Amino acid sequence: MHSCRGVTILGRSCASLVSNGGSQLLNRYSLACGAALLSLAAGASAGPRISDAWVRALPPTQSSTAGYLRVHNDGDEELVVIGASADIAGRVEIHTTVEVDGLLRMQRLPELRVPAGGVAEFAPGGAHLMLLELSRMPAPGQEVRLCLQFASAPEACTVATASKGLAGDGAAHHHH
Repeated sequence: MHSCRGVTILGRSCASLVSNGGSQLLNRYSLACGAALLSLAAGASAGPRISDAWVRALPPTQSSTAGYLRVHNDGDEELVVIGASADIAGRVEIHTTVEVDGLLRMQRLPELRVPAGGVAEFAPGGAHLMLLELSRMPAPGQEVRLCLQFASAPEACTVATASKGLAGDGAAHHHH
């Protein structure tokens, strides 16, 4: 038994289809709609995905900190990260670490590319997010909402946990 009140299928009321032996057509239509929704849901997972996000917890007197994460591109086209935001920062910049005259320096990046089917890692000693103009420094264990903006994909957000970093994880971050 189908509940058809107010439903129109292919220009005919659902009730008239069912009463005229169209129940089989209604079932086929329902299956087709279900398959279409499943394919849309599968396609949605092909966009950017963020994992392993964390933010460096520093003394409360600091006005900036760093964010780290992995960006997974499950799609078949390159993704370009063009910006970022955080709920505790007035602005967020994409930076990388470069060696200049034997010293490690931070350099701002206008974008970061994530290859099709690949992963970009924002990690200590490499590319990272600089959270600037902080409203507060997160304490260890507190959560921070991080979002990435892409040139041709929807914004992707995640919740990062603040941590002082673990010895040996390369967590020594040189602040500027």
